[in-house]
Amino acid sequence: MGVGLRMGITTSLDGRGRVVIPKELRENLGLKSDQILLIEARGKEIVLRPALKVEEFVRELRGCVHGSMMKPSELKEIWGIAHAHH
Repeated sequence: MGVGLRMGITTSLDGRGRVVIPKELRENLGLKSDQILLIEARGKEIVLRPALKVEEFVRELRGCVHGSMMKPSELKEIWGIAHAHH
């Protein structure tokens, strides 16, 4: 039986703010130990998704950016990077 997004699997938040993603869900999504995840709030929901490795990101953009008028901040937003304001 596959694990869906809204099946009602429960987990808990520990004293340090950590959440365990159940093994079946990690396996179904192909998540690995020490993998970098992006986290964002959507209203009252928390969304986690695997971050692209730099190599994958560059490969995806190859041929798309040359001569583009796209701002770096827009690329960061697409990639899911929160950028700091200096």
